[in-house]
Amino acid sequence: MIYRRCGCRDTSGKVMGNACPSLKSNPRHGTWTYRLTRTDPDTGKRSFVTRGGFATKSEAKRAHDDASRVLRAGGTLRTREQTLGDFLASWLIDAERSLKPTTVREYRRHIDAEIVPALGRVPLSRLRKQHVADFIAQLTRAGRGATTVRRIHATLRSALSDALARDLIDTNPAVLPAKSKTLPNVATKRVSPWEPAEAARFLDVAASHRLGALFELAILTGLRRGELCGLRWADVDLAARKLTVRVQLVDVSGDVREQSIKTAAGSQRVLPLGDRAVAALIGWQIAQQAERDAAGVAWVDSGRVFTMSDGRQLRPAYASKLFETLQRDCGLPRQRFHDLRHLFASLALSSGEDMGVVSKLMGHSTSVITRDLYAHLVGDRARQVVSGVADLLSPSSSVLTRVLTRDETAPLSGSR
Repeated sequence: MIYRRCGCRDTSGKVMGNACPSLKSNPRHGTWTYRLTRTDPDTGKRSFVTRGGFATKSEAKRAHDDASRVLRAGGTLRTREQTLGDFLASWLIDAERSLKPTTVREYRRHIDAEIVPALGRVPLSRLRKQHVADFIAQLTRAGRGATTVRRIHATLRSALSDALARDLIDTNPAVLPAKSKTLPNVATKRVSPWEPAEAARFLDVAASHRLGALFELAILTGLRRGELCGLRWADVDLAARKLTVRVQLVDVSGDVREQSIKTAAGSQRVLPLGDRAVAALIGWQIAQQAERDAAGVAWVDSGRVFTMSDGRQLRPAYASKLFETLQRDCGLPRQRFHDLRHLFASLALSSGEDMGVVSKLMGHSTSVITRDLYAHLVGDRARQVVSGVADLLSPSSSVLTRVLTRDETAPLSGSR
């Protein structure tokens, strides 16, 4: 028997297999499977041999015929081929030894919840681009967002790249052509940070909290939340008016860990500190010393710049919750903690700073990322520049001025 089936699920989450309606309407949906009946010559018991994951019916037919000949000749079929699910299980174990915990957590979530239920039973050596395309289409139909679909696909592509490097497969079926329309497009969200007056109002309210300097430094430097929470006094040089970004704090399943910075460009970057940033840090350093003296032997010497009142390091989630509370008190448009980073970029670009400089300060891997995020802000700045140039011109040289002062009854040149 040769038949087609897929990994689509019904409303209850059960895999539909060969009952999926898309199998009838779409001839390229799903994969092909064969099933053979085998009789044990000694016991007479019947059993079944099922192999699936074939991209085409002809591939399944050839494998079916080969298996039939082996069984008729009294031979035994070779051990089950390694499936994609088998490979991914071992791949995750290796990933835990070499990748950041947050990255492994994301990979595991994609693999367990999405990839294995849909493609886990497909033999690794038989996985084809059509399997991947059908899988992506399945995710989209299930209502997964474009960004989520792309991240799940990136997980599969990364795993299969390792399989290719180990000579387990000849090509990586998850690598799609540059102009492929298989993956959904992600709509670029326009960054809309607070206006300077709104940011000033927030900082006024935040100043009443013991950690007000945390938010001031966020806006003045563009540091990420994890970088602010992980910042150590050893990385701050107030005399030289600079700080070095070396580590960040991340939350991995409730466990706060220190790890390296997200990108190579972001690691070890040195940020200059202006007068206001230096003043904020000095004021906070004095306040923190007072807390240390009050705590006495109960003080936890974490070495972090921003801490709880007993010296313990901050949980990144705590910083976000505090930010939400403070902005509610201000009555300002709702923002995320990460939007303070966008606010820094907005203020820097609006002040006329070069895009490349802003990119380096923010630790982006390329200036293309900065341009894509903040191109509209540069457009606003460009309009200011054009207006400034026009203001420098004498009004008498303006074409518009001559037109407006023309006798309205006089015909324009060229008119009939």
